[in-house]
Amino acid sequence: MTRALVFFLQALLAIAVLGGLFAQVVVIPTTAADEVELFPPYESVRLPFVVSAIVFIACLQVLAVALGGMLQRAGDGTVFESGALAWTNIAIGAIASGGLVLAWLFVFITFADIPSPADGMETLGLWMGSAVGTVAAVGVALLVVVGRHWLRRAIMQRAELDQVV
Repeated sequence: MTRALVFFLQALLAIAVLGGLFAQVVVIPTTAADEVELFPPYESVRLPFVVSAIVFIACLQVLAVALGGMLQRAGDGTVFESGALAWTNIAIGAIASGGLVLAWLFVFITFADIPSPADGMETLGLWMGSAVGTVAAVGVALLVVVGRHWLRRAIMQRAELDQVV
């Protein structure tokens, strides 16, 4: 992988992390305040939704950092060394943490009495989205676990080949 491509991809990940930081500090709190201003009964659920959104974005930021670390290893040609497993463990942890946030949101929406300015379809959509997101996060985490297993096997095979040569 060329250095220019690694740098470009890492720059995109850095922009995504900074965009997430902007969303955490400005967009989410401002949007929540605007929604409460438009429909005051939302005040009772404002804090759980804001905290969930901020923590979920933090999980995505950690995942972006882990991907950046793996990209660095790809650029250096050190993907098949044992240090790469740490980055995959971080990625798995970030994905699983994001899935836990979505699962918590699903449970919260299921049991909370969330007011609705209309017919409740926005709550139903959020409930279904959190359920699908939870399942998707579990699936992606399991795929990365399988990828980590393949990476571990490749590292072992490379070490065996280095001993033979």
